[in-house]
Amino acid sequence: MGDRRSATPPRPPRLVLWWEALEAWRQLAISFPIFAAFMFVINLGAFSQPLLRSIFYGLFEGGVLSGLLAVAAATERGRRH
Repeated sequence: MGDRRSATPPRPPRLVLWWEALEAWRQLAISFPIFAAFMFVINLGAFSQPLLRSIFYGLFEGGVLSGLLAVAAATERGRRH
């Protein structure tokens, strides 16, 4: 016959389970500074935006990305439970 796979999906890594177990505000508090700094550097360097515009874009885009990450984590946690 063919290759039969079990009906249960593989267990996610411990880091993913830890992240999903955090409350949403903690996920935002951890991810926002990282995303904001990353987007600031991208806007300043790769996109050659002026400094103040890069700061604004970094804060704005960091907030959007943090929110998306928190929603995705909640969705995956809900899907698994």
